[in-house]
Amino acid sequence: MKASVKTSTLLAVAVLSGSALWFALSQGQSSTAPSPTQSTLQSLLPDERNTVEIAQTASPGVVYISVRSNPAASLPDNLQPFAPFLQPQPQQGTGSGFVLDKEGHILTNYHVVQGASQISVRFKDSPKSYSAKVLGTAPALDLAVIQVQAPANLLRPLTLGDSDQVLVGEKVIAIGNPFGLDYSVSTGIVSAVRRNPGAVDALVPTLIQTDAAINPGNSGGPLLNSKGEVIGINTAILSPSGQFGNPQNAGVGFAIPINLAKQYLRPLEQGKNFSDKEILASRPRLGVSVVPLAAYSPQTLKANNLPEAGLMIQSVEKGSPAEKAGLRAPTRFLQVQSPDGTVQQVGLNGDVILEANGNPIQDVNDLRGVLEAANGQPVTLKVWREGKTLNVSVTPQILASQ
Repeated sequence: MKASVKTSTLLAVAVLSGSALWFALSQGQSSTAPSPTQSTLQSLLPDERNTVEIAQTASPGVVYISVRSNPAASLPDNLQPFAPFLQPQPQQGTGSGFVLDKEGHILTNYHVVQGASQISVRFKDSPKSYSAKVLGTAPALDLAVIQVQAPANLLRPLTLGDSDQVLVGEKVIAIGNPFGLDYSVSTGIVSAVRRNPGAVDALVPTLIQTDAAINPGNSGGPLLNSKGEVIGINTAILSPSGQFGNPQNAGVGFAIPINLAKQYLRPLEQGKNFSDKEILASRPRLGVSVVPLAAYSPQTLKANNLPEAGLMIQSVEKGSPAEKAGLRAPTRFLQVQSPDGTVQQVGLNGDVILEANGNPIQDVNDLRGVLEAANGQPVTLKVWREGKTLNVSVTPQILASQ
């Protein structure tokens, strides 16, 4: 289990991997809810009927993942001869995942299968477990694809939706195995689509926030919309405990948008293990380094006649799209001290990116989102330069495609 603690608010963001405690608790605790008859469904309210139908349709495509890992013993040199007798006990945990295709590919979180020496998968209404293996991973995105050898009738792929179309307030349904209690269903809404608050690596720029109850063991399970389409992978919760290893649901959960996962599914299925650098190289880029004007003091902004918000270009790479488009780096600089005490050099007269394709730009994630949505097409930047604004057209570059 991993967690990050934000001490300024005493809130813990914890990923939702399983533990031996609720693995033991849940053995034999399978769901036994009867299938609803047509007359029973018709007696429900439309929203209730929609939830029941999605739960019945999607649950067979959600899997219960059990993981066994063998941690290495760490002993001082003088005790090494006794290592064979002092090996730590194997650890077990649980998580969730969902079927992608009839070939047995399953998408889950990387932290669910990280360090696993043995993986088994169980399907709804099937008592048998099937062995699985890790194919591809992207740790910085907290994604992994595993493959299971199971009968074709058990492989029920879920439909992937479009997370770019997610609206705040729309209904969502989470299916997974919280605390090892398999195939639990919870409902809620999309509470927000917000910048990554730290639950997973910054290479995941945005997360879908939901109040649907998700807990440890839900990791890797699907977040579905009212059409039964997967719009996210449940990944983390915000816990009030502030304690590592003690997450608890507080009505604030996060899911990785499915459109981010879609970009990497094919190579993951083919066995690719993405490094952080490879993921960064796969993203559209302009070839500039930038600093948000929020890092500048109000006095510095006023003294240099700078706008209040935007990204100040600090450097422009030779031969990059930015250089070809005529974007300019600063020639004057200032040393500024950050709140954490570090000192950095920032430009004073470089181009400032104010907007991209009409969208206001305040930080790197704003710009990254526009570049990714452009799908390789030219992007129009509104740029502040020496007290004037101008529009600059630039075509993002993707290094991995070269």
